[in-house]
Order: sequence, then structure tokens, then C-alpha cells
Amino acid sequence: MPWFGDPKHEDVGYRSNDRDEVSRQVADMISRGIEGAIIDWYGPNSGMKNESTMALMKEAERQNFEFAISEDAGSLRECEKRGCNVTDQLISDLKYAAEHFESSPAYVRFDNRPAVFSFGLEKYPIDWKRVQRSVPLQPLLFFRNSGAFSNPDADGAYSWIAPETVNSNDPMAMQYLERFYSKAQQSNKIAMGSAYKGFDDAEASWGKGRVIDQQCGLTWLAAFALTGRFYSSRHQLPALMIPTWNDYEEGTEIETGIDNCVSIKAGITGESLSWSLAGPEETLDHIAILAGSSSRWMDVAELPAKSGSIPIRDLHLDSGATDLCVQAIGKASLLNHSSGAISLSGTQRPGAD
Repeated sequence: MPWFGDPKHEDVGYRSNDRDEVSRQVADMISRGIEGAIIDWYGPNSGMKNESTMALMKEAERQNFEFAISEDAGSLRECEKRGCNVTDQLISDLKYAAEHFESSPAYVRFDNRPAVFSFGLEKYPIDWKRVQRSVPLQPLLFFRNSGAFSNPDADGAYSWIAPETVNSNDPMAMQYLERFYSKAQQSNKIAMGSAYKGFDDAEASWGKGRVIDQQCGLTWLAAFALTGRFYSSRHQLPALMIPTWNDYEEGTEIETGIDNCVSIKAGITGESLSWSLAGPEETLDHIAILAGSSSRWMDVAELPAKSGSIPIRDLHLDSGATDLCVQAIGKASLLNHSSGAISLSGTQRPGAD
């Protein structure tokens, strides 16, 4: 989302058009295995939103990342109010995108054609055939939801989040994803799935009280698991979206990490280090044992993600280690949790008699 720093939106502590911030965000995404970002674009005259898009492009080029634009319905709102032709406005926007974004070596492509996404444009009477004839570089057009598979104007379809479908039998809104993947199997169009942590639009000025509970990270894991029911290494999904990196107002952001409600307690009893976990252990990847001091820590052991213990002598500590720490390492983008420093007594420190 390119709009933070605008007083119309929640203050999240940064401006989306701050180049240093964008650089950090791209580096963070890369560190998590994310290969690209699709930015919600409001056209060339959208001020800081367009500046944010420019900044993302430059950082994508610099850091070997990818990016694409998604034309938001908001880009056509003023045109509609003025009574202008929305198809003409969209063509103008996409000509700008072709010249300024899609020519970038970092732009998302399939079969060497740039991918252009849209969000909410179905509410406008757009002549998509004329758009396709008029826009350079022959972009592939991606539309939201499973209906795109039967849309003759769509080259591809992407899934999103459907909080409006939540009910007591489907609290995570997984039936929406099942329907999308089922239709994808019957189509030759490019399918882009999605995985989300949850949804809550309470902070949004446009909120409707819609909620998909995060369930301590289990919703996030369930979305990935569902994708695995339909796709595999032999039958791969072309791409998977994470909606979204930073939509704090709709409660979908993963930028700060996803809370898995895990806590960990640890201590030394006799000559062993022990720890106990509370919370859903299936959200954890492993237990990490760190050794060192306040200024320098080293990973000395990795163990299964469950409560347990280990003799201190089995850690083969380096000289100078004065403390131990036990960390519960979360699965992808789930928070890590730490026991805090645990002091070694004189006889427990390496080299002690």
C-alpha cells in the first residue's frame, strides 16, 4: 500500500514514498523469500502514491527484486465525477505505466509480457477490447477472483481475501480459496493464488466490521496448506500473492511479523538447560539455543520445536560465554519468541573446573 504518510490514513511510523524506508522494506521481503511486490497504483497524478511506485521500481532494480502495478478503482474516481470517459482515462494511465514502469528490467513478466493487475475496476463500464488494442507492450491483464477464469478479457486471475464469506463452518474463509483453485484447474489462464494471516477492517474509514480471525498464525498456515492440496512441485502454481505486506487498516499486514501467541520459559536445573512452551507448537520451525553475552550471541544448537532440555556440556560452549538464551523460531513470517538471557554460574561456564 503506497499511501502511508498521507494524513487520510493511519500513522504507521513511516512515509511510503521515503526511499530509505522502501529500501528497507524490499530488503526485508527478500530476506523472507518474497520475490516481488505488486503496488496498489492510483495513476500518474496521485502524488505520493506514484512517488512510492517510482521508489519501489528503483529499489527493485537495485536489489534484484520484481515489481508490478495494480490499477486501483480510485484512479478512475475523479474521472467518473467529471463525467469523462473512464476507458480513455485507463488507457492514458496504462500508457504511462508502459513507458515508466513496464519497461523496467525488474517488472513482473510472464512469457516476456508485462503483467498488469486491476482492483475494483469491474464497477466501471470499461471497453477492455479497446484497452488491449490501445496500450503498448501487450500487457497481460489480471483480474481478481475466480470469475476472471471465465472473463474473456482476462489473461490471468488472482485470488485475494474474502472476509464477507466467513461463517461458523468457514471461519478462515478457505472456501473462497478452494473455489478459486478448483476453477484454476479447469482453465489455461495464469493463476495467482493467495495466502493471508487474517482480516480486520476496524481501523479503516471504509470498514464494515469484517473479520477473519488470525487464530494465532493458524489461518496463515492453513492458507498455505490449502494451496498444497491443489499444487505441488510437479504441478506448480505460477505465483502466490500475500495480501498484504502493509495494509494496517484492514489488519492484513505481515510487515511486523504474525503473532503466533507462543511464549517460552527457560532455566538451568543442575547441569541442564530446560525450556517449556505455551501456545500452538505447529506454528514453530525449531528451537534455537544461543550462547554468549549481552554484546555477542552465537547459535549453538537447533532442536525440534517442543518443550525439552539439553545437558549444558552438549552445547560445546566457547570460552567467554556467560549466558544462554532459548528462542522459539516461528515458521515463515511468524514471530520468534525468546526466553531472555539465562546466566551461567561459575562452574557451568566453559573452562571452569
